[in-house]
Amino acid sequence: MKRSEFLRLSMAGVTLVALPRPGAAQADAAGDLRAGLKLSPTSMDPHFRLSGEQNLLRAIHARLVGMTPDGKPEPGIAQSWRPVNDGLAWEFTIRRDATFSDGSPITAEDVAYSIARVPTIEGSAGAYHIFVRAITRTEVKDAHTILLHTASPYPFMAEDMTEVAIIAKALGPNLRTADFNSQAVKIFSGPYTLTDFRFGEFVAMQRNLHWFGARPSFETANFKVIASDSSRMAALLAGDVQAVDEVAVPDIARLRRDAALNVTQIAGMRVMYISMDMDRDVSPQIRDANGQPMTRNPLKDVRVRQALSFAINRAAIVDRVMEGAATVASNLLPDGTPGTSSALGVTPFDVERARGLLTAAGYPNGFQLTLHATNDRYPNDEKVAQAIAQYWTRIGVKTDVATLPNAAFFPAAARQTFSVFAAQYGADNVSYAYRALVHTYDRERGLGTANRTRHSSPRADALVAEALREMDETKRNGLLAQASEIAIGEEAIIHMIYHPAYVYAARKPVSVTPYYNGAFLPQAVTRG
Repeated sequence: MKRSEFLRLSMAGVTLVALPRPGAAQADAAGDLRAGLKLSPTSMDPHFRLSGEQNLLRAIHARLVGMTPDGKPEPGIAQSWRPVNDGLAWEFTIRRDATFSDGSPITAEDVAYSIARVPTIEGSAGAYHIFVRAITRTEVKDAHTILLHTASPYPFMAEDMTEVAIIAKALGPNLRTADFNSQAVKIFSGPYTLTDFRFGEFVAMQRNLHWFGARPSFETANFKVIASDSSRMAALLAGDVQAVDEVAVPDIARLRRDAALNVTQIAGMRVMYISMDMDRDVSPQIRDANGQPMTRNPLKDVRVRQALSFAINRAAIVDRVMEGAATVASNLLPDGTPGTSSALGVTPFDVERARGLLTAAGYPNGFQLTLHATNDRYPNDEKVAQAIAQYWTRIGVKTDVATLPNAAFFPAAARQTFSVFAAQYGADNVSYAYRALVHTYDRERGLGTANRTRHSSPRADALVAEALREMDETKRNGLLAQASEIAIGEEAIIHMIYHPAYVYAARKPVSVTPYYNGAFLPQAVTRG
């Protein structure tokens, strides 16, 4: 199914009857939004971490380039942009009515300051460095015009600038992440301003009276962190909150049968994937058929990796475990996204072929491994891992499942602690998916930042590098498609399983506009 078709079919509205919370009607009439949020932002610094939960900060820190719900660049602080100097620079024109929350104008100097700050941030496991790597120099032409220079033609500048928050130069050269977290920062560029927050508990915002864009529906927005899916749904039904994100898979059908809720859904620019340690000669959680540590890593053999892929019934996982709230994946990004390959079909479920490949690789009796996954990050993440383990065990690769909370899982994965892990990857920027997940890890160049098993394909790397310089869209998409064919098909570096949907629910007349990156934004919540 094409992504555009899935997007059309996945939008839905529903309802559910529940008693209102005392005082709720009065609060609603005053223009106050109360929302339940699954994940807490890890920092109030908009340049600190690139992760899904940080998307909430888009409400208080605007980007140079805006982003539509389906991920396309649109005017933001910049009203227009264009490549100049034979593609060696991009010129951005800033809106003349763009102002910060204190009423001061947003100028090209603020943009240059924001871009320069990004590489200086320390301590982040998911930094924004990659979005400014291509910029060799910023040139402020006047208060409303800035040129971003690059060493070679770079076609993804507008997409990159949908990620970099613009903050005020007046905040000073020594601005630290701690200053955001201590609420010392009082100047914001988004449609809301931050009024209070407590990590893991809540984020409170107020409408920015100096916001230059469309006026948000709600004067205040209070996001309460409710990590438990059942508790989040209970809060919605009781009227304690008006809207929630990340509706749990088992609740979707039930909510759609009622009439007091609006349920909205979008095909996410995200993939559930499996990554394997194919670099080390000895891998920590791999054992032979008798349970003894192996001195040879079987995952280095492409036939073994392909066998494990053929052993997974992706359609069954989507239908039975995800209950239809996903689509089977054949590419890194959903079908129809620029850069996807039509030559990559869904890997067929073929047990006999999987067993044959294991035998050909020298493992007729299989071996044992541990599959690591999160247990609190994605819808049904632990159940999905258990299903995959069962499929692998059936072909002779006895698989144990070890799950960890999100906060512990990703630091451990970054340290290459796991032999095999299942996770999800989301990309606001098409090129970033290839730079971060497919490319060989290269800290200095900001490549392979999500490549936690340190897989490497020189052929795929070369194609990605060429695509990052190709200004012709058709040629560029062809290069990325070839990189996908190598990483997913020929070398089986990454196993794509499914593309999950993002599902939101709200009490009528409130409705949430879903974003393809899972963002839960107060400015995207409306009445009627």
